[in-house]
Amino acid sequence: MSTVNTIEYQDEIAELLADFTANVSDTVDVNIREAAKRALSDSIAVGLGALDHPASHIARKFVTPFSTQHGSVIWGTGMRAHPDLAGFVNGSLLRCYDYNDFYVGDRNSGHPSDMVAGLISVAEWVQASGEELLVSLAVGYEMVGAIFDGYSTAPGGWDYTNLTGIGAVAAVGRILGLDAGQAREAFGINATQHFASDEVESCELNSRGDLTLWKRFNGTDAVRNAITSCFLAKAGVEAPVRPFTGKNGFNQKLANDHDPLPILSERLDKSKKLSRVAETYMKLWPVGSMAQSAIRAALEARSKVNDTNRIREVRVFSEEGAYEHFIEMRQDPYHSLSRETADHSMPYIVGTAVLDGYIGIDSFDLSRVLDEERQKFVANQVKVTPDLSLGAKADGKLSRASRGYLSRVEIELNDGTIVHGEAKPFPGHPKAPFTNEEIAQKVTQNAMPFASPAVTEQIIEALGTFEAVTNVRDFTEILSFDWASTNTN
Repeated sequence: MSTVNTIEYQDEIAELLADFTANVSDTVDVNIREAAKRALSDSIAVGLGALDHPASHIARKFVTPFSTQHGSVIWGTGMRAHPDLAGFVNGSLLRCYDYNDFYVGDRNSGHPSDMVAGLISVAEWVQASGEELLVSLAVGYEMVGAIFDGYSTAPGGWDYTNLTGIGAVAAVGRILGLDAGQAREAFGINATQHFASDEVESCELNSRGDLTLWKRFNGTDAVRNAITSCFLAKAGVEAPVRPFTGKNGFNQKLANDHDPLPILSERLDKSKKLSRVAETYMKLWPVGSMAQSAIRAALEARSKVNDTNRIREVRVFSEEGAYEHFIEMRQDPYHSLSRETADHSMPYIVGTAVLDGYIGIDSFDLSRVLDEERQKFVANQVKVTPDLSLGAKADGKLSRASRGYLSRVEIELNDGTIVHGEAKPFPGHPKAPFTNEEIAQKVTQNAMPFASPAVTEQIIEALGTFEAVTNVRDFTEILSFDWASTNTN
């Protein structure tokens, strides 16, 4: 005679995440809807700007054998694929140029927009409305904010994508209409199936002299796993019994020395309105987050210089974390040898902003990086110094980020005149959020090299009124243009 184990195990974290995902209100304030539209539009802009990146070519090559007529659109092509693969390929675009948004929580930071392309692909697959997508996106960002407050990936040497994957489960689970029971299984599957190492951020260069291309894929790979988790749970697959709190569960693997449950319980109060999508940081320039303030200051100082030949020295004073990230962690920050070493070099970034009067994707073209005169200017005339009065690591990352990862710039001319660029929050910071015009400008700058003016205008118009889109397929159809035939690069 068989017996049934009647012991009921409980995983309070899995149940909390699931209850919030399924039951938080879909009524959002106007400012949160607009913030979700900014996050969506910013991600589309960044993705379209990377259609000719080497990682993009590889991603399309990877997905070609799996294309299907009735799938979700591979942006910039007529190809379609199942939503997990379409989201994976489109999501890789968002990490090609260090240009997408980022979020800083109490204990962790990363890129919540990793989830956007995957969410769009799933919304297209189920023919969701624009409003449903925006609400699901806000739910995903709310989850990421809570998870970044509740967990640190540093003690175990794990990558931030282990946390954004949880946010992606919330967003995708919401668009699929998972109930709390199904969502609980989706979170459980996701929390135990796939752990990403932080070795991707080792800063060690490969044989090409670049950072690994996997950095362009690790975020979207986590989202692909989240999508699979949600579809599996919807089909009826059960997760481990205690995926977060079990003896080998998520909490144990992250090796944090605190209990995340009280933090998550406070952050994920389903009676409160969604808000955290409005707290994400966006980038006007395609470089790491901690260099944005330095670019702003460099361009301000540069605007006061009529002739760059008169420059004797450029001095950059950066908060401690930015100095560490763009100087101390780099093998030779004053002598860049590739796109990816240049866009992670504070001397090159600021030197190029001063020389050219702007920073764009083409600022890191190899011909420009290796230009002999530019190399001399960066190596001999740009000096970077840490300034703890602008922010010290002891202050904590959240404090430094909320101030704007501040840097200031001085340009000294040959006659001894010194002009200044002040330390201020950068455009796209929550204290200086993008306007609708700035978002439209970013979409235009990134789409126009690959899409016709008419298609670019269609994209901007649809994004501006996305809540009125009745079927996301109508929007993604616009993205099925042939980028190669209109490429003006």
